[in-house]
Amino acid sequence: MNHKNDLQLPLTNRNAKLSMIHIAKKETGIDDEAYRALLGGAAGVYSAAHIEYESQFNAVMKAFENLGFKSKPKDELKKTDTTSKRSPLWITAKQEYYIRGLWDLASRKKSITSLRKMIRRIAGVDDIRFLSKANAQKVIIALRDITKKAGFNPDEKP
Repeated sequence: MNHKNDLQLPLTNRNAKLSMIHIAKKETGIDDEAYRALLGGAAGVYSAAHIEYESQFNAVMKAFENLGFKSKPKDELKKTDTTSKRSPLWITAKQEYYIRGLWDLASRKKSITSLRKMIRRIAGVDDIRFLSKANAQKVIIALRDITKKAGFNPDEKP
């Protein structure tokens, strides 16, 4: 289970990686019992929240890959580059740019944390990168309403 490079290294980018595990569970369509068995067999835990080490995360993702899940390379988890290749199911670079622009224009509290909280409330995911196209549209509609209520016209060119 442990690799030389990640032997007992603490889990980094925890929220993104736990989100990736939950996305893999959803995309593979396994039920809760099978999910718990996968976590137990691969990482020795009953819940993804108990994953503490890179080696555990890597083992869980390998198990999901064996079930057909296609994960992003590790380097992409660290990137916030909007030009990277994206799956056709996930938010487009243009949608992400538009969401961030609307947020900067009309939000009262212009922090990433506040944006993430709104995204979590609307779409149930922890980060803008994990929005589906459909959920991105829901966020855009909500932000357009906020923009209009703040006295800005989102359709007006600067």
